[in-house]
Amino acid sequence: MAIKNIVFDMGGVLVDFDAKRSLSTHFEPEYHALINEKTFASPEWKLMDKGDYEVEEAIEIMCRDLPAELHDEVKKMILDHEGEMPPIKRMYPIVKVLKENGYRIYLLSNCPAWFDDFKKSVPAFDFFDGFIISAKYNLIKPGEEIYKVLFDEFSLIPEECFFIDDSPANIEAALRLGMCGHCFDDKSFDRLIEAMRSADITI
Repeated sequence: MAIKNIVFDMGGVLVDFDAKRSLSTHFEPEYHALINEKTFASPEWKLMDKGDYEVEEAIEIMCRDLPAELHDEVKKMILDHEGEMPPIKRMYPIVKVLKENGYRIYLLSNCPAWFDDFKKSVPAFDFFDGFIISAKYNLIKPGEEIYKVLFDEFSLIPEECFFIDDSPANIEAALRLGMCGHCFDDKSFDRLIEAMRSADITI
């Protein structure tokens, strides 16, 4: 079955999410491990993505076990999501060419409710036909239900979809459901293009 739809993850694929860089920008090295544990690697971060916590509520919980003098900077680091996660510039021409070649383009992302801010800062989103954001559905990848929301919302056939994500677990879930896919965890654009061409995608 021919691929008709290209589905992108956001963080690590369309925008450059680098927790280590953010920590280094805002904090001295001795705080990195603790702050990472209480923020990016915390249960609250996933629950924020899932929509179970509002962003401000999640930040308040994250800060409870951190020294008070760090709270303002932690809040700044998390709330400045556009500044901390700039667009990956080399992905823009790939998305543009795919759209010009007749493919429909979708987003399937674990992301809090602040996603609308990214619509203004990621130029590639101009080419997208639809967006599925985890916080709006109280579902997150790699749970299979959020993939099924994507299929149902846009009347997609899984076998006609090619999924690009930087998480092996998220790609494995997509493959189980019948999608084709490529794990972009190595950030190799050459390998990504090779994988798409192997799936008979015109790019």
